[in-house]
Amino acid sequence: MTEQRIDKNLPYLLELAREVEKEHGRGVEAHVVDGIVMMSPMEPVHFRTQDQINDQLKQQVEAGWTVLGESEFAHPTWDRKRTPDLYVWDGDEEDNMPFDPEHIGFVIEVVSRSSVENDYIHKPRAYAGVGIDAYLILDPYTRAWTLMTDPGPSGYRERATGAYGKTLVVAAGDREYQVVTEGLPEAKLWQQIEAWPVHRTDPHAAS
Repeated sequence: MTEQRIDKNLPYLLELAREVEKEHGRGVEAHVVDGIVMMSPMEPVHFRTQDQINDQLKQQVEAGWTVLGESEFAHPTWDRKRTPDLYVWDGDEEDNMPFDPEHIGFVIEVVSRSSVENDYIHKPRAYAGVGIDAYLILDPYTRAWTLMTDPGPSGYRERATGAYGKTLVVAAGDREYQVVTEGLPEAKLWQQIEAWPVHRTDPHAAS
């Protein structure tokens, strides 16, 4: 199938995928990666991680800011909509979706097996390009975190990573958030790995 035909049919395919999501309820994920509509069941570890981080952050947000997740965002510089797992923002929930990502201060993605390249390669470029101060990846398969800060037009200039167990202090503008990674849910033992193949996480290998 040509790119033109793919682009023409993507709205229909994505709408079909969304209908399946609604039918099956929480636990099925539909997303678009590089012109491909992907659907996959989401592991319980994904939801448990989201819930724990949501509980941590909602105790720390200041007035005018809130913690939300899985809402659609769009920006003129993006080639597709994005749906962060969790984000801290000062936008207006009464606005119509897709929301403006320039209101996000801090965004968190939890890795699933189908979203590795999206989380580690494509989303950092998108999030940094609109000025989101901090981007945190939590990976239950490698049991590791990756924190990206100092956004620029082509990506984040600062990147740190480490094993679960540390309390992270995340600076987002003039605000700071603590994220406790000790005790975060981990993938089933047989699913755990030491690291993803480099082409799945390294922007230089992917380009």
